[in-house]
Amino acid sequence: MKKISIYIIFILLIFTIKAVAQHPVFTHLTEKDDLPDIEFYSIIEDSKGYIWLGADKGLFRYDGKKFKNYTHPEKRGLSVFGLKIDSKGRVWCNNISGQFFYVESNELILFKDLKEEVKGQLAAFSFYQNDLITSTETGLYKISVDDLSCRKLFKRKTGSYPFNIKGNSLINLYDHEIMVTKKKKKPIIKYNLNTYKKYEFNKWDITSFKNKDLIYAHNTNDLKVKPKLFYEQKNRLKEVVLPEELQNNVILTFYEQNEELWLCTKGGLFIYELNNGELIYKRTYFEGKLVSSVLRDRNNNYWVTTLRNGVYIIPNLYIERYDIDEEKMNISAMSRIGKDSLIIGSTKGHLGILNKKKNELTFFKKVYNDKVYSICDSKNKVYLSLGVSSFIYDKNRKIIYEDRFCANAKDLSLIDESNILYASHNSATIINVENKSICLLKKARAYTTYYSNKKEIYVGYVDGVEKYDKQKIASKILLNNKLIFAIDITETVDGTVWLSTFKDGVIGVRNDKVVFNYTINSGLLSNQTGKIKGDGELLWIASDKGLQVLNVKTGEFKNITKKDGINSFNISEILPFKEVLFFSSNKGLFKINKENVFKDRNILDFYFTSVLINDKEVGEKEKYELASSAKKIKFSFHTNGFLAEDNIVFKYKLINNSDVGEWNTVDKGVNQVTFNNLAAGKYILKLKAIELNGKKETIEKVVVLEVKLPFYKEWWFLLIIITFLFILIWIFFTKRFDKLEKNQKQAIEKERMQRELVASKLETLQSQMNPHFTFNALNSIQNLVLKGNKQEAYNYLTKFSLLLRKIYY
Repeated sequence: MKKISIYIIFILLIFTIKAVAQHPVFTHLTEKDDLPDIEFYSIIEDSKGYIWLGADKGLFRYDGKKFKNYTHPEKRGLSVFGLKIDSKGRVWCNNISGQFFYVESNELILFKDLKEEVKGQLAAFSFYQNDLITSTETGLYKISVDDLSCRKLFKRKTGSYPFNIKGNSLINLYDHEIMVTKKKKKPIIKYNLNTYKKYEFNKWDITSFKNKDLIYAHNTNDLKVKPKLFYEQKNRLKEVVLPEELQNNVILTFYEQNEELWLCTKGGLFIYELNNGELIYKRTYFEGKLVSSVLRDRNNNYWVTTLRNGVYIIPNLYIERYDIDEEKMNISAMSRIGKDSLIIGSTKGHLGILNKKKNELTFFKKVYNDKVYSICDSKNKVYLSLGVSSFIYDKNRKIIYEDRFCANAKDLSLIDESNILYASHNSATIINVENKSICLLKKARAYTTYYSNKKEIYVGYVDGVEKYDKQKIASKILLNNKLIFAIDITETVDGTVWLSTFKDGVIGVRNDKVVFNYTINSGLLSNQTGKIKGDGELLWIASDKGLQVLNVKTGEFKNITKKDGINSFNISEILPFKEVLFFSSNKGLFKINKENVFKDRNILDFYFTSVLINDKEVGEKEKYELASSAKKIKFSFHTNGFLAEDNIVFKYKLINNSDVGEWNTVDKGVNQVTFNNLAAGKYILKLKAIELNGKKETIEKVVVLEVKLPFYKEWWFLLIIITFLFILIWIFFTKRFDKLEKNQKQAIEKERMQRELVASKLETLQSQMNPHFTFNALNSIQNLVLKGNKQEAYNYLTKFSLLLRKIYY
């Protein structure tokens, strides 16, 4: 009776909300992201991967990180429209004032001013055979891009001159007739729309879908007049019945994407199939938003511009998030129910069931304002463990009632219809759900449990992973004789039991032995993994860096990262179905198309943004000759595109002479390499971008660096020094020789003069040596002899003899 009363209480408390809306995950660029405006009219991508935006505040270029504004001193007003790219790769735009601009050499250049022709109305334009075709208030003009010559193609008769370029044909409206002009041929009438004159349509758009003409007409002055859509069928133009959501709406632009017709309208982005002249509704994106244009970039990201809400980016159309109230969004537990349903529980106690087939999400009224920790599904019942209590959902009766036997569970796993594995903060047990008997496995904190196809129990404890056989005998699972600390456990079809760990990646176990260990070295995005789930031959792995799937047969990984639009990988559960996969996180409930979700992205090339030598910017060159005073050289680089660098790293190596060098990895998020105090010599710098999984890489960019020797070590300087020394030595010895020669000449001259002096003296003596002098000398000697002064006489006689010798010899 008590149990029945509990049923009745909870039957009365059941309250359902059907939330069928789901939307591809997206990134919303606003002013908070430095978006320069919120009102955008046009978007285009150039050959280098730059995104160009025509906005109310002007023309902007986005490289994936920064916005750059382009303007011109003669430009009237700020707003620009109609972005186009010509055959030379130049970006073009125009304004309401009739000015046409293009970007060349990183500057906005004024091409033509048609102020008088446009009369203050926006002119549509495009390119046809190297001519600019523009529709104005005064006619349809053709302007030569080369010489600026202008020619009017049709005189004004209708309210507008819409046109479309399709291949080699110019298709335009002229007085309710669709004209076709081919190269060097006269216009011919293709369709006649005179029967629609009564609607007074003043706004026409001519485009194509699946290479067939598509024409849209509406009356902007009279909203009571419903718009018309025409489509070419069997070379005839037939009216397409517009659904109600388009009859009371205004289509701004048409796009063909994935063989679907995408309509940018004032009420959102509507997507249809157009088969046999009938529009078949598929889905709506950004409902209620004024969507102005769509771009699919080179990496298959979809850019959606709006007239009031900035820019939205859809990185992956095949990852959808369910529209759940913010209060219920933080999903902490999830489990599969049967083949086509799943049940979710939030951190605030909300419980909901999603019927995958009907796409209906039904929420129950909260039974407790408490976190749902774990959910375990059985054939007829679902066991719900909350923080303070536990509940049972009866699938057959569609009721929830309280039963406290498995409260505050870290994890629950089904053994059979009568028994479940229960992991708690202090033990791991087997609970009989019928009589509530408990079989204790181990008294220790448990994090995760799993019951394998071989009827073996695996439990991840605080002190490692243990396996229990059918007799409940435990054995430790070790990795290289070390304990394994598991977060989650699952199994794949080949019988491998997989362990998700705190720091050792993902470990595969067979027959109690580790046979696989995947880490970042073998393809994992992170060694700290979270929830994992077996899916046939596939193993889904969540980590703090992304969601991956491993083909256990081939060992190949595929990744879903932030680049795919998922802004949180705090994943609480993964549930694979046949064609789709669901995962829950603190950001809500997500659905993945398993076949199409993995994008074969191209790894985008990068370019140098600046080169600094001693902190002074220099131009980009293939070779740099650096003076010995160059102490620092820094190369900065960048890859254009939305999150273009999210799944790549840059590597470089510096080769010197015969040294091949090793590849060095630049830290993720760093876009520069710096070299300090390079020794003199010739270097080759090689730089490339490579995917995190190492499968793809860009072409290497090569820069030659030649660091010159200090001037005092240069050959020319040494030659000058040697020459200078030689000259000094030559001068020194020359002067020395000159001095010696001079001294010698002086000595010779002195000797000559002395000789001449002696000769002169001798001559004088000779002149004095007359007989009288001789007689006197001899007389004097005689006197000395007579006086007996022999010594003096001897001396006197000696001197006299010497004098005679000098004179005569």
